[in-house]
Amino acid sequence: MVPVLVAAAVAAAGGTAYYVYKHWDEICSWFSSFLTSLKEKVANAMRGIAHAAVIVGEKLKDGYAAIKHKLFYKEEGKWIEETTKRQVEESQVPPYIRAKIAQQEADISKEMEQELQMSLEY
Repeated sequence: MVPVLVAAAVAAAGGTAYYVYKHWDEICSWFSSFLTSLKEKVANAMRGIAHAAVIVGEKLKDGYAAIKHKLFYKEEGKWIEETTKRQVEESQVPPYIRAKIAQQEADISKEMEQELQMSLEY
């Protein structure tokens, strides 16, 4: 009986790890597509306009995290902030990013650049 319970626990843990890995890839794929599209649009629309971008992570209540892309640009002399946000289960976020966002919203631009293997510069 005990070996069956141990085998079931190992299978459940493996299934959970696979589920988290599977969804993190979806998140990274979504961000990669989003950033590629955004970079093209920004490059065309913002020639000569001051702008900057950052990716931030934030721990939310009830086991969720938010991954946000913030774009800042100047329009008619005023700075504008546009934010795109994706809410995910905290367990789907790699531990090194979860640790960084555990206490407060944090800039995770460098971590996401490494994860996505692409630059955020426009």
